[in-house]
Amino acid sequence: MVETRRLGGPGYPLVERVRRSVEHYRMAEQGGTVLVGVSGGPDSTCLFDILARLGATLDLSLAVGHVDHGLGADSAEVASRVASEAAEGGYEAHVVRAPDLAGPNLQERARNFRLGFLSTVAERIGASRIATGHTLDDRVETTVARLIHGAGTDSLAGLRPADGPRIRPLIEIRRPETRSYCEELDLAFYDDPANHELRFERVAVREDVLRSITDRWGAGAMDAIARSCERLSEDSDALGGIADRLYPRIATSAESGVVLATPDLVTLPRGLRRRLLEQAVGRIRDRSGGIEAVLDRLEDDTATPASFAVAEGITVGVASDAVVVTRGPAPGGMDET
Repeated sequence: MVETRRLGGPGYPLVERVRRSVEHYRMAEQGGTVLVGVSGGPDSTCLFDILARLGATLDLSLAVGHVDHGLGADSAEVASRVASEAAEGGYEAHVVRAPDLAGPNLQERARNFRLGFLSTVAERIGASRIATGHTLDDRVETTVARLIHGAGTDSLAGLRPADGPRIRPLIEIRRPETRSYCEELDLAFYDDPANHELRFERVAVREDVLRSITDRWGAGAMDAIARSCERLSEDSDALGGIADRLYPRIATSAESGVVLATPDLVTLPRGLRRRLLEQAVGRIRDRSGGIEAVLDRLEDDTATPASFAVAEGITVGVASDAVVVTRGPAPGGMDET
C-alpha cells in the first residue's frame, strides 16, 4: 500500500505554495498519474516529497523515474537509494543506466537521454504528466544563458511552468528553499559536484553572471527576472496565437513547398513575418541567418527577386508576389544569396 503523507507539519508553507502553482498553471489532472524525475539532488527530492504529500489532495498517482548517467563515482549508489526509497514508500520506480556520454556537449546529450527515457516510461505506464524539479533559479539561468546566445522571444521565456506533458511544480520556488526543506524534514539528498564546475555553461551563468547581479541588486533581482520570464512567456503565447490564425490566410501548400503571399506579409510587423516564415520553414536552427535576410529583403521595395539559404537545405525565394519556401535548389529565376 502506498504510504499516505501528512499534508501539514514541517515544510508545510512550501507545500502550500507548490499546490497553488500546480493549480494555477493546471499542471495535473485529477485522478492522473505523474511520473516524477528524481535525480537524488535536493530539488527533485523536495519535489517528490511535496507531491507525495499533495497526492491525496490533488488526487494524483505518482511514479519515479531516475537515470544513472554514470558520471560520478557515487552514481550507482544514488540510483540504488532513489529506487529503494521509492519502493519503501510504495511507489513504482523506473531506473536506467545511461550509455557512455563522453564527448562534447555532455550536459545536452545527458539531458536528451534523460528526457527520452522519461517520455518512454510515461507512455508505458500511462502517465499524463512528467514532473521535473526545475526551480525559479533554473528558469532565470536558462533565460540569461539564451540571452547570451541571441535567442528570440519564445526561447527567452525560458522554462515554462507547463509545457505539454512536462510540468515544473517548483518553478516559483528558489533553489535554497528546496535544500532547506530537505534539511528540515531530514530527507537524504545527493550534491552533484558537476553543479559547481564552471566548464558547464549553466554553472558559469550562475556563478559569474547571476551572482554579480544579486550581489549588486539583492536576491529580489532573481524574482524580478523570473517575472520578466513569465511576461515573455505570455507575450510569446499571444504572438504565437496571432501567427497561427494568420498562417492559413497567407500560406498555401504547393509542389515546391510553401507559398506565402508577399503583399500580405509586408503589411505585418517584422515580428509576425518572422513567426510566419519560421512556421513555413519548420523547427530548425537557422544559424546562417537566412530568415533574417529574407525579412530584410521584404523591407526593400526596390530589391529584385532573390533566394536565401536556410538550414537543412531549405531555400526561401522572395519575389514581389510570393515568398516560396522549398527544400532543395532555389526556385528558377532567383539568384541565391
